[in-house]
Amino acid sequence: MICEICGNEFTFCKKVSIEGVHLEVCAECAKFGTEARKEPAKPEGPKPIITQRLEVREKRGKPRDIYVAGETEELADDFATRIRDARQRRGMSQKDLAMRINEKVTVLSKIETGDMRPDEKLIAKLQKELGVALKEKVAPIVAAKESGPRTLTLADLIKIKK
Repeated sequence: MICEICGNEFTFCKKVSIEGVHLEVCAECAKFGTEARKEPAKPEGPKPIITQRLEVREKRGKPRDIYVAGETEELADDFATRIRDARQRRGMSQKDLAMRINEKVTVLSKIETGDMRPDEKLIAKLQKELGVALKEKVAPIVAAKESGPRTLTLADLIKIKK
């Protein structure tokens, strides 16, 4: 190996840093700098907000198996009226409630009109502040699974109801 300072040929060179420049030098020239340490490269991960959005997208995109038994909790169909009624019973305006749960008034207005469905965090905030249950346990439709790739149709659901 060739020393990058003096240019002589050596069997072994040290990696040193001289005034911010990393060089491979002989033992004699190494006294002009400090030994360079390799810092492990930090893996640059996604930003936290991006991670959250990806998790939500993944959760939303997962198909649910209707053949699996078990109750799940879902947002009630009349969530908008429940929120509006609970807010009015407490004598709060939309602005007051929005300030207490740290949300925008427009978001709360859209939720109360049913134009927007709240996410899990917002549901938790509203339930805590208003003292109202916005989620209901929903029992899935259990149907006999037939062999083969046949999917569930509306006629199958009508037969199950009878």
